[in-house]
Amino acid sequence: MVRWHWLLGVVGVLLLSFFGLPRIAATSAVPYDVIVTQRMYLPTYPCHINDARYPDRQDFETRTVIVLQPSQNGQPLHHRPVVFFVHGGGWTDGYADWYTDILTPTLVAQQGWVVVNVDYRLTSEEVTFAAGTTRCPTPWSDQPIDPAKVAWYDENMQDVAAAFQWTVQNVAAYGGDTRNIFLFGHSAGAHLVSLLATHDDYRALRPYIRGVIALSGAYDLKDLNAIFYGVLDETFQGGHTDTAALDEASPVTYVRPSEALPSFYVLHCQFDLPSLPEQAITFRNRLEAAGRPVEEDYLLGYTHVTEMSAVADSEESVTQAIVAYVTRHLGKAAYLPILSQKDASTEP
Repeated sequence: MVRWHWLLGVVGVLLLSFFGLPRIAATSAVPYDVIVTQRMYLPTYPCHINDARYPDRQDFETRTVIVLQPSQNGQPLHHRPVVFFVHGGGWTDGYADWYTDILTPTLVAQQGWVVVNVDYRLTSEEVTFAAGTTRCPTPWSDQPIDPAKVAWYDENMQDVAAAFQWTVQNVAAYGGDTRNIFLFGHSAGAHLVSLLATHDDYRALRPYIRGVIALSGAYDLKDLNAIFYGVLDETFQGGHTDTAALDEASPVTYVRPSEALPSFYVLHCQFDLPSLPEQAITFRNRLEAAGRPVEEDYLLGYTHVTEMSAVADSEESVTQAIVAYVTRHLGKAAYLPILSQKDASTEP
């Protein structure tokens, strides 16, 4: 059943806005062409879904990445920094290709970076299995889930982890440097990439994360404003009152002085959704108190939607801040062997 009270609220407005994100052209000359490739990151575990909200999402394979690779003079570039991007949408909405025109102009065509843009299972009640599909297993579990619903938490998190593992194993073939992979997420995507970088179950993947760019995310789920209760109820089987489950899914839970974590860049905007600025400050404080590397920025004049759409434009302050963070943290690391699926999947 559609939660109309939520869809008409602030989060619903946000999700509808994502579908029509403004396309902002970068203002400077672009030195690189862009090669676009789509790949399944769990090819032996297909997941075909129908999304009743969108006619073009019928029998849609949701476990894919869109790889945006720079080229010059007809030749693909190599050994380029990698941005692993996870979109937002309250865990219940959004698709990777909605963001291609936002991620391409500055990050790929100007900077010459590789972008891996991720689709993952959504937790909306409107997303159901396509005909002939009864479940979408993972390498870690093939147990059936609710037949009326494609995913609950942590199936979405499992997909993001699998997509990152695929990136570590394969991005060099698309010009990426596995020593310089940065996670970038917006809203619910910021929550998921932050959880990937902090959760105990994904320690095996952590050495491959050069840094984490978390744009207006949620980090302590039990302290979210009531406007988020609808999406929490669709995402967690125990709903917004299951504080134990929300704690387990909160990045702040795993920030400890004894735990080595990647560098974080935590951003939020002037006209953000209720409680997200407080979430950002809480997460930054927790990282600082644990002695973990963290930077924070407050984005004056942006809304929760425009801070993301602005990334297309190299002249926007949010874009310049993200580019500067990645540039500052590029470096040479000790050799890291490529993970096998068995190595990376023992814990998740």
